[in-house]
Amino acid sequence: MENPHDSFHFLFNPRSVAVIGASPNPLKMGHQCLLSLQGSAFPGPIYPIHPQEKEILGMPAYPDLQQVPGEVDLAILTVPASGAISALQACQKKGVRGAVIITAGFREIDNSEGEKLQEKMAAVANQGGIKIIGPNTFGMVNIHANLNASFTPIFSSLKPGPISVISQSGGVSHLIAYQALDDGVGLGKVIGLGNRCNVDFADLLPFFARDDQTKCLILFIEGLEDPKPLIAAIKNLAPQKPVVAMKAGRYSASLKAARSHTGSMAGRYEIYEASLRQAGAIVMPEPDELLDTAKILSMLPPPAGRNVAVMSFQAGPGILLTDAVVRHGLRMATFSGSTQEKLNYLLPPLTIRTNPVDMAFARDERAFEETVHLILHDQNVDALVIFLLHHPFMTPRRIKDPVLRQKQRSGKPILLCANSPRGLIAEEIQELETNGIPVYSLPDQTIKALKGLIQYGEAVKREKR
Repeated sequence: MENPHDSFHFLFNPRSVAVIGASPNPLKMGHQCLLSLQGSAFPGPIYPIHPQEKEILGMPAYPDLQQVPGEVDLAILTVPASGAISALQACQKKGVRGAVIITAGFREIDNSEGEKLQEKMAAVANQGGIKIIGPNTFGMVNIHANLNASFTPIFSSLKPGPISVISQSGGVSHLIAYQALDDGVGLGKVIGLGNRCNVDFADLLPFFARDDQTKCLILFIEGLEDPKPLIAAIKNLAPQKPVVAMKAGRYSASLKAARSHTGSMAGRYEIYEASLRQAGAIVMPEPDELLDTAKILSMLPPPAGRNVAVMSFQAGPGILLTDAVVRHGLRMATFSGSTQEKLNYLLPPLTIRTNPVDMAFARDERAFEETVHLILHDQNVDALVIFLLHHPFMTPRRIKDPVLRQKQRSGKPILLCANSPRGLIAEEIQELETNGIPVYSLPDQTIKALKGLIQYGEAVKREKR
């Protein structure tokens, strides 16, 4: 559990925020940061700092930090690199606990001057006990605390949830957050580490181990000078909370780009991938898979094994799901003799009654629930995936109650692959996911998420041996 004495508490849960470099100009970062704070309904005082302006966005502005009448827990710095050190020194003098330094022009630039500036920044921050996110970052958000300390006001619209994100790339943070907005997935904290001045992945993971609001963690890694502390931190965290990770820089051209982006030592992809997996992380090759996998990991316990049953209301989609199960290294379950006999009796002869089960000619809800019951109570089945193309005869809402009843009785994971025109079944999806049934729209997406859940269960079992 997070406590007020934790060194990161006031960084993520500040009572007040100052924006140093606040601006009335909408094209400036300091203006967008103020909009973000206002839009997130931050409950504490917001202090714009500007040498001339008396008011910005309806808030009183102050010429410097020392003129602010109250305490300041968090400062957002958008001043040029040349003024960042003096601004941070002012933070130290004011007793600021945390800083988000949006400003670029430090270790990521290809000369020794930027490196020296960042070293000086770290020295000032460490002396004053200031935890820094950045520099060269988009910022961070803590949706549970109504804190959008970033230059992206739309992040204030994110729904609170159990998944947190730590990324070296602000752009990838945006990819994940925008996917969350589109898919209605709740996030907790989204942190752009940037150049990692005095806060790195390995520093944050112990904090997230204690953070009750985070059930699953996403990491996007470009490269580290020494990856060993991160690997050790993941090894400690993964048995308690799943970690979904992606390492950028698979090829030589992208390795070079990663080095110049945040001043990171990229390192060979294969070595990182093997080390992350060995530590217990679930490694994803594509950014969209990070959120899909984190969603299921935050909702369901892992199944006992890799045996998957498939149900569909059309034969073709069921076959597509079957292809995906096999392609991604899972197994199509073989029903026991008793289950098969009962399915043969329950379902009409025109349907496929083996796995995948085709419900095309057996659409009444009684037959559907009895089929789900038989499959879930088969000892050869570890998880069930149901494919549902939207049709008035069979919508997610019509199958919700039977699925939830049978999920509760068996305890086995059920996933729904539900495809419809965008927005048509959004409320129904929300209702199912609130009750522990993850919903995806495409077969491959569904099975890759299930594979991540299974891999996590296998990693935890290995750790316990």
